[in-house]
Amino acid sequence: MIKILQRSLKHSKFSPDNIPLKKYLGQLLLQSGKTSESIQYFEEVLKHFEDDLDCRLQLARTYYDLGKFEQVKQVLEQADKHQVSGEMYLLLSKACFSLEDYELAGKYYEAALDSDPSLEDKDYQEELFGQNIKVKAKLRVVEFKGRQQQDDLFEQPQLTFQDIGGLEELKENIRMNIIYPFQNPDLFRSYGKKVGGGLLLYGPPGCGKTFIARATAGECHANFVSINIHDILDMYIGQSEKNLHEIFERAREKTPTIIFIDELDAIGGSRQQSQSSYTRSLTNQLLSELDGIHSNNNEILVLGATNTPWFVDSAMRRPGRFDRVLFVAPPDLEARVEILHIHLRDKPVENIDYVKAAKKMEKYSGADIQAVCNLATDEAIQAAMKTGKRRNITTEDLLKAIKKVKPSTLEWLATAKNYATYSNESGIYDDILAYIQKR
Repeated sequence: MIKILQRSLKHSKFSPDNIPLKKYLGQLLLQSGKTSESIQYFEEVLKHFEDDLDCRLQLARTYYDLGKFEQVKQVLEQADKHQVSGEMYLLLSKACFSLEDYELAGKYYEAALDSDPSLEDKDYQEELFGQNIKVKAKLRVVEFKGRQQQDDLFEQPQLTFQDIGGLEELKENIRMNIIYPFQNPDLFRSYGKKVGGGLLLYGPPGCGKTFIARATAGECHANFVSINIHDILDMYIGQSEKNLHEIFERAREKTPTIIFIDELDAIGGSRQQSQSSYTRSLTNQLLSELDGIHSNNNEILVLGATNTPWFVDSAMRRPGRFDRVLFVAPPDLEARVEILHIHLRDKPVENIDYVKAAKKMEKYSGADIQAVCNLATDEAIQAAMKTGKRRNITTEDLLKAIKKVKPSTLEWLATAKNYATYSNESGIYDDILAYIQKR
């Protein structure tokens, strides 16, 4: 296809100045990996149409991929300033950063965010900060100022418990405490049980706490809003507390709603251990919202998740707040088999012994199992590249990958065991002790 178009441009007396054809040919070359060849066609298009911003951006990206940062800067700085997009500013910023012009990189990054706030790149911001460049970008908290933007925070997840492998006991706990009351509110009210409340999920990283929260909202057919410290944090005193209050207020207007607070220890950390009055104030505000002293929290469920429940303020676990605490353990054998099936579902496999592989992954988290599948896939791809023939993923590939991936939960379990053994007066960590004793 590419060769036909190139011959057409070369030999036809009508095609040499066919600008759309040159642009299309440049895109085809770029897609086929012939980056250097695509440049000449993009440059020819820009000679005739300087205002073709799409072509200009493609040319700049091509130069950037080749490491020609001066050319990136030259191409983008020649664009009409009134038509420059946020993507252009971001690419220009990164090119300047590579050229070690950090101050200019910071200015262009701010311009990118002013044009399109969704282009925020936290990793890149850290790189700028490492060069003493402080970005004056607006925090995402600005999104909560208007009702229209607040509504964008709410979603209705399509995930259900069928998408989660294993964890049947945990699912049944959630059904009884959350889903059934949401689905049968009148029945539960007749027994004096309110719909809503608080539920705290804790356990090792990578075991699916966030996934479970989304699936719970999907089972309930409820609105879902996920927040973390970055969503409410503000540099001005009192504004963070106000942002948190506004989220709860919007949730109360859109019931039934599930509010999911990720990394609860960051927002509701222990006030005794905190040395900052700022964090203590934020914890107090969250406690006030959970109590619903000045508002009705009926049909509002607050789901919290944390890897470090021992750092969560003890007042959070008082009845009426996060009065139900559930341990999300590393997946058991049945769950590991199911997770393997999920991650290998759309991959070419050959006679996989899922049970054999799963038995080798005791105490592996869901994220660890995904890493094993990815590593086994890489093994098959490398073999295919060497032989030139596609090879399916085998049990042997999985077993090799398992030897390379160590369970990430071991350190967490060691720490949790100390708290469960020596700081468990309330019995909150009994599930951890039971899990460890079984193994």
